[in-house]
Amino acid sequence: MKIIHYSLIAIYVAVFAAVNTPCAAKEKGAKAPKVNVDQNGVILKGYDAVAYIKQNKAVKGDPNYSSSFGGATYYFASADDKKAFDESPAKYVPQYGGYCAHSMTKRKLKDIDPNVFFVHKNKLYVCSTPEAGKAFSSDPEANIQKADANWQFYSPPSNPGFRRNIGG
Repeated sequence: MKIIHYSLIAIYVAVFAAVNTPCAAKEKGAKAPKVNVDQNGVILKGYDAVAYIKQNKAVKGDPNYSSSFGGATYYFASADDKKAFDESPAKYVPQYGGYCAHSMTKRKLKDIDPNVFFVHKNKLYVCSTPEAGKAFSSDPEANIQKADANWQFYSPPSNPGFRRNIGG
């Protein structure tokens, strides 16, 4: 009886260990980075995240005004924009880690053109091309809902021992 009991425990431990290995998350996007940064860790190609929201335009940032948040370095055009960001960074960060919002509707990570953006309900969405920006902004509610659902695939699970993509 004890042999069966120990065998079941051994099988349980082996299965649990196999499920929690990185090999279990072999889907293409599972290893992708969460933020779209350049080789220096700068997001939005160095454009000012605050200016997108406050001025509704793409403004090149200055490395002299920079802050780090969520694994990325942000550049700002002015000390005022840096201050606004530092007070409430989550208000200004681009959605989907700064990847193309339209591509996220297709569960793809694609680089952006910082001049192609869309602000909806005070959130910043950047896209890869003018065509992608137009397609994304044509039906923002539906596209945001779809992209939000797909972005969850690239976000780490809240419980590190739990993998959402198993069996899917």
